[in-house]
Amino acid sequence: MPPIVSLVGRPDHGKTTLLEKLIPELNRRGYRIGTIKHHVHEFAMDIPGKDTWRHKQAGAHSVVLSSPTGLGLIRDVSRDTPVEELVTRYFNDVDLVIAEGYKRLALPKIEVFRNALSDTPLQNRDETWIGIVTDLKQEGEIPHFGPDDINEIVDFLISTFLKPDKEQHISLIVNGETIPLNSFVQRFIAKSVTGMLTSLKGCQNPKEISLIIRRSNNQVDRL
Repeated sequence: MPPIVSLVGRPDHGKTTLLEKLIPELNRRGYRIGTIKHHVHEFAMDIPGKDTWRHKQAGAHSVVLSSPTGLGLIRDVSRDTPVEELVTRYFNDVDLVIAEGYKRLALPKIEVFRNALSDTPLQNRDETWIGIVTDLKQEGEIPHFGPDDINEIVDFLISTFLKPDKEQHISLIVNGETIPLNSFVQRFIAKSVTGMLTSLKGCQNPKEISLIIRRSNNQVDRL
């Protein structure tokens, strides 16, 4: 599962505007970004009168719009789907997921605050706050950025969530082809494999680990 960071703040303080600026710069630097907008009100996205809207109005539980360039799904749910479940299902091919909302969940958060609209940032800030983007000049325990500090915010996101660990290198080769791994997946594999192996005799201080998985159809996965 890719790392998740959430933009939080009061309505109309600029979360979506900031997101619109961050995504192109992250794309320019070679990262694939997924986004989630958490909405606490009744769901409404389809356009009245369109075919998919008519399908849904007729009583379809799930409606998919499929084309050569995109795929859309509208589906009835009985609960607010956990963000981890959404990311696991739909975002396994991105490097970072940026969400809007979820201020009550234990996700890393960057607050977007405009002093011209509110007197103070959100109250009850906890250790999940990792930064704030604001037009108010101030010092604090967490990093502060201006609304136009896009390069600096992207640098911060990369160093916090995407920068590879220089002390280790993970390579995944499937059927002779090298598969690119983002830093989160590299760390996850390294910790998982190393954690299991260090419990075995003779593997307490591994410097290099090679893992080969051979399948019955002669395919080879190399780590």
